[in-house]
Amino acid sequence: MLIALWAVLGLVFGSFGTVAAYRIPKRQSLATPARSYCPNCNATITVVENIPVLSYLVLRGKCRHCGVRISARYPLTELVTAVLFALSAWKFGLSGELFVFSALFWMLVVLSVIDLEHRLLLNRIVYPLFLVGWAALAVMAFASSEPEQLYHALLGMVIFGGFFFLIAFFFPAGMGGGDVKLAFVLGTFLGYAEGVGVVLMGMFLAFLLGGVVGILIMAMRGGDRKTMVPFGPFLALGTAIAIFWGQGLIDAYLDRF
Repeated sequence: MLIALWAVLGLVFGSFGTVAAYRIPKRQSLATPARSYCPNCNATITVVENIPVLSYLVLRGKCRHCGVRISARYPLTELVTAVLFALSAWKFGLSGELFVFSALFWMLVVLSVIDLEHRLLLNRIVYPLFLVGWAALAVMAFASSEPEQLYHALLGMVIFGGFFFLIAFFFPAGMGGGDVKLAFVLGTFLGYAEGVGVVLMGMFLAFLLGGVVGILIMAMRGGDRKTMVPFGPFLALGTAIAIFWGQGLIDAYLDRF
C-alpha cells in the first residue's frame, strides 16, 4: 500500500517537476501563474487537462486549445518520478530516509530534464540541494543515534566529488563545473545510504552508462569525441541504481570472483 501511494505521490510531484524544469531556467516564478499554461498559445491548462500521464494520453499528446504537439518529456518525467518514489518506498519503508531520498530523486529528475534541454546544472538548484541535504541527513543521523552515518556521507562526498574535481582540474574540457558540484552532492547521499563501496559503484555506473549512451549518440548522429553529451542525467541514473541495487551488484561481483 505504501509503495502504491508513494507512486501516486510521485506522479503528482513529477507533474510539478515538469513545471519547475520549464520555469527555473527561464527565471520564472514557480508560484505565479499558479496554473500551468501552454507555452505556444498561453492557454491555461485546466485541472482535468493536467492529470499526470492520463491527460497526455486522452489529449493524444496535443494541446486542446491550439493543437500543438506536447513534448513526450512531460509524461516521461511524471512516470520516472513515480517509479523512483515507488522504489524509495520499497527500499526505505515509512521512515525519514523515505522523505529525504524521495526529495533527492525529485530534484535529480528536475536537474536531468534541465541538463538534457539546456546543458546546464544550475547552481540555484545544486547548492540548496547540498546544504538542505546535509541538514536533513544530520537530523536523521542524530535522531536515529547513528552519527557515524555522517562520516560515511563525508567520505562519500570527498571520494565522488574529489574524483570529479581532479578530472575537471587536469582535463577541464572533459568535465563541466556543474557535474563536479553535483558529484559532491551525490557522493554525500550515496555514502550516507550505503557506504563507500556503493559510492564507487555509483561512479562506475555513471561513467559506464554515460560512455555507452554517448557512443550510441555519436554513432547515430555522426559526431566525434568532441560531441557534447550532458552528463548530469547519467550521474543521477548511476546514483539511483547504486542506492537501490548497488550493494547487491557488489555482492554478486565478489561472489563470482
